[in-house]
Amino acid sequence: MLDFLLILHFIGLALGVGTGFAMLTLGLSTADMAPADRGAFMRRASVITRNGAIGLTLLILSGVGLVMARGVQMVMAWGGPMFHVKLTLVAIMIGVFGYLQVLLRQSRSADGAAAAARIPLVSRVMLVLGVSVVVFAVLAFH
Repeated sequence: MLDFLLILHFIGLALGVGTGFAMLTLGLSTADMAPADRGAFMRRASVITRNGAIGLTLLILSGVGLVMARGVQMVMAWGGPMFHVKLTLVAIMIGVFGYLQVLLRQSRSADGAAAAARIPLVSRVMLVLGVSVVVFAVLAFH
């Protein structure tokens, strides 16, 4: 069972963090496009964020499963302070992800230009949080 949960956790990690890198690359590659064309392209490309949502869901569910399967006390002791930092970053990332979803929804409306302008920055914050979570997970369980 632990192997299955770890497999789901790593698939979730690939989907979640991979989405952040994909959106960053798409944003950078469209920098020379006209603003209207770039906006239309990025609205279409934002469908990739579904992978991020699926990845985050898999990470949360498999992470809770891993902690429960091994025992909360044991995992907390084994992971130490770095695991607590990782969990804190995950909680922050969930909040930022929710905010990003709101911005994406608002950007699709007729007056969504202000929301659309905030999406690249919030996406970069998500990427930094995702990479930071990976770093602290490695530090906690190496």
